[in-house]
Amino acid sequence: MKQYISEARALYEDNYHGQFSKNLAEWAIKHMMLKDPSTGQLRPIRAKSAEEVMEILKRNGVEIPDEYMYTAWYLYHMAVADYRKTCKTDEDRANFVEETLMDPDGMPENVLDCFVAKMINAGKPIYWERMM
Repeated sequence: MKQYISEARALYEDNYHGQFSKNLAEWAIKHMMLKDPSTGQLRPIRAKSAEEVMEILKRNGVEIPDEYMYTAWYLYHMAVADYRKTCKTDEDRANFVEETLMDPDGMPENVLDCFVAKMINAGKPIYWERMM
């Protein structure tokens, strides 16, 4: 079965090779929510800058290639929003980022693919031309 990919997404893929751009990571992080245990209501996560996250990774001995920087930024916040029980500390989150991106039999591009699938399932369009 052949999948349709818009021209804008194909251009994005050509430029970012299956990784998050700064704009896409920023947009994705801005929409991340978690349930406040005191109220039961969803609220936005408290985001850190990409530079802060890179410093956290470095401080915890995690080195990633430059082209994965914004994917790592996204993954760090995904750990905050979605894996609170297993990723309680910055060290846990740094390890999560490293294990996901540097999995020897994995594909770092899967992070973007999973994100796109989540957006499709949620009915949230990604305006690729804005993400470059």
